[in-house]
Amino acid sequence: MFKVQSFQPHRLLQDYIVSYLVLESDFQETGFREMVVLPHVMQSLTFNIGTPQAVYDITHQEYPAASSITGPNHDVCELRIMSGFKQLVTNLKPGAWYKLFRISSQPFCNKSGDLSVILGPQVAEMSTRLKAGVNEEQQVRILEAFLLQQLWREKKYARNIDEAIRLIFAADGNISIRQLEAGVFMTKRTLERNFLEQTGLHLKMFCRVVRFRKTIEYIERERFPQWSLLAQKFGYSDQTHFINEFRYFTHCLPHEYPGFRSDLEQAMGL
Repeated sequence: MFKVQSFQPHRLLQDYIVSYLVLESDFQETGFREMVVLPHVMQSLTFNIGTPQAVYDITHQEYPAASSITGPNHDVCELRIMSGFKQLVTNLKPGAWYKLFRISSQPFCNKSGDLSVILGPQVAEMSTRLKAGVNEEQQVRILEAFLLQQLWREKKYARNIDEAIRLIFAADGNISIRQLEAGVFMTKRTLERNFLEQTGLHLKMFCRVVRFRKTIEYIERERFPQWSLLAQKFGYSDQTHFINEFRYFTHCLPHEYPGFRSDLEQAMGL
């Protein structure tokens, strides 16, 4: 369904970037495919390097900008992918967008933003250079040079929430705000305010999405998951809590879930 090329970030950007991906649809005929992306905590920078308007956001009934910042999501996102789709995607670690640009992540929760509007004409200039690149590796290096420049810009002071994020992932999302307060030496109010601004999600929602993702990963590994044991295994208070959370994040019941993520989601490494 998709051809995927992956590139590792420069060592100075490894604390910010998971990977660079070049995604290209390989439909054998003209037309489109509709796909679902489940909730996730990652933000992505996407640059169209293929056919214009080859992706349509069904949820918001719009074509995303050619250069955009997307996510995180706590709701299902439905997309229509056309033949000719080709994008350069930068998967950012949670909080990395804010650390690089000192712009709040909150406005991009469950939707995308036009990078040329947010960051200015430098993005349009870079997009032109990306499309003129002779190959994917050169295109990645053009984008990476732009991101490296952000490291040297003078930035206003911001609280570091990296340890809070690490603790949440280490606990698979099953950690209380009180435990996080003690672990990062911040008050509840300071932690929650900075977390929302830097990750785009409320602290409790971030934990819920991380736990949901861990549950989905387990379901996909197990051919015949024992639904009655999942609630206890992943820290849900009871079976009803697990079912309600699963339905909230997928819009279906656990036994209705197909057992695998969409081709687009797998290609993006979410």
